[in-house]
This record gives sequence, structure tokens and C-alpha cells, in this order.
Amino acid sequence: MKIRYSTGFAAFLLVAAALVLATSVLTGASVNTFTGVILLLVGIGYIVRPLGELTATDLTLFALIGPVKRQYPITQLRVVDSKIYSGDKKVRIPVWATNSADWRTLLERLQAKP
Repeated sequence: MKIRYSTGFAAFLLVAAALVLATSVLTGASVNTFTGVILLLVGIGYIVRPLGELTATDLTLFALIGPVKRQYPITQLRVVDSKIYSGDKKVRIPVWATNSADWRTLLERLQAKP
């Protein structure tokens, strides 16, 4: 199962990037141009790249930029108050930037694991 980023948040970033770049076109190149390009790249990344993937054996979280990924064996994962833990450490998943349907499905699958 793929875990996606929130499309609403990605759309917000793309709209913000468009506004910053439009302002930059009107006023000339400046630091805002760089900021607009960064917002545009992050917004596109949120739409194109998955946040993570849940398989039968592990949960893999991908970095937004680059090849970095973290893997958590599914046997060590547990859900407490809608938060995911691997052993005693909390698994850092940005719930606010996660697709809500994917988040609910992830929690259901982790709670239903054997």
C-alpha cells in the first residue's frame, strides 16, 4: 500500500509558488524567485513522490528529496492513540501532510496485524 502526501497541502504549496513567482516576474528577480522555485519543487514532490509504503513485512518511509529511506519491521510496530511506535521510539510521520484516507487505512492495517 502506498502512503501519499495530502493533495490539498500540495495544491496550497503550488498556488503559493505561483503567487511568489508572479510577484517575482512583476518586480524583477530577487530572493523571492529562489523561494518560489523551492516552493514549486516541493509542491511537485508532494504530488509525485509517495510518503511511504506498507508491505506485508515492513513500513518504508521515503525522503521527499533524495534516496534516503527508513524501514521499520511491521512486527515491531504498534499504534497508541493514533501514533505509530517502533519499539519505544515514535515513528516520525507528518500526519498533517499525509493523505487522510491513507493515514486511516495505515492505522487500521497496523492495528489488525496478527
